[in-house]
Parts: sequence; structure tokens; C-alpha cells
Amino acid sequence: MSPEHVYKLLTDLIYNEAELLDEQNYDAWMALLSEDYTWWMPLRHGQPDPLTESSLLYEDRFVTQLRVNRLRSARNFSQQPKSRSQHLLQRPVIAWREGELKAAAATQVIYSESRGEQEWHYAARIEHAFRLVEGQWLIAARKTILLNLERPLDSLQLII
Repeated sequence: MSPEHVYKLLTDLIYNEAELLDEQNYDAWMALLSEDYTWWMPLRHGQPDPLTESSLLYEDRFVTQLRVNRLRSARNFSQQPKSRSQHLLQRPVIAWREGELKAAAATQVIYSESRGEQEWHYAARIEHAFRLVEGQWLIAARKTILLNLERPLDSLQLII
């Protein structure tokens, strides 16, 4: 694969992920994740490791699937009315070396979430780690770094 082709595939994957999340097409989104997928939201800037100190969020694929199941449940009263989201993305910066089976990306994001008459906005940097598995690029890890970690998090019902 040429670098240009890989950059396009990974950029399209990031845009597709945001679109699937905004459409709440969670089955298609989960299909983009590797079996050992993790999602991390550090509690502070410069936090080196999610396993040695507290984080806002650190979950594996199993816990992410539980989150998705909860979002779908009619008994999820925190989703009455249902939340909606919109990811506004800058063009991702892709890091990949020819011949490697892994890659990384960083994308600046403005994330908006609304429920009823309420609306929240968060600026963040999303760092992706990708792995090539049987000819398909999958998301192996996501790290969401909120710009303002000092402010209270009013609501994060969906997936940044």
C-alpha cells in the first residue's frame, strides 16, 4: 500500500467513525474496533498511563459494549429524551511507516451533545491507534483528551 492510500483509508475511517457515532449506528461502529480495543480519557494533561492513576474513563471493548447496550435500552431513563451528538473534526494528522501493520492519528474535535433543551460542547484531541488485521484497518485504541479538564463534566452520555 502506498502512503497516500493508507492516509486516505485512515482519514476515511476516522470520518466514518464520527458519522456512525452521530447516527448512533453502534453495531457498525463496534465493527471498526479491534478485539483488544481500549478507550481512555485522562484526568489531567500529560497523564502518562491510565493504569497507574485515576482517569475520567478507561474501558476495554467489553465495557464499551455494555455502554452501547445501556444507550439502546428503553429502561435507560437518563436517555429520556434521547441524546444526540455531533462531531466536528479537523483533518486528522496520520503517522504511519510503509510496511508497518500499525498506525496512529491525532484529530482536533469539537463535540456537541444535546438532550431535550440542554446542550453541551467540548473541545478535545482524539488520538487513535490503528492495527491492520486481515487486510482491514481497525481501531485498537482511542484517547480523548479534553481541552478544559478543570471544568465540571455536566453530561457525557454518548461517545466522544
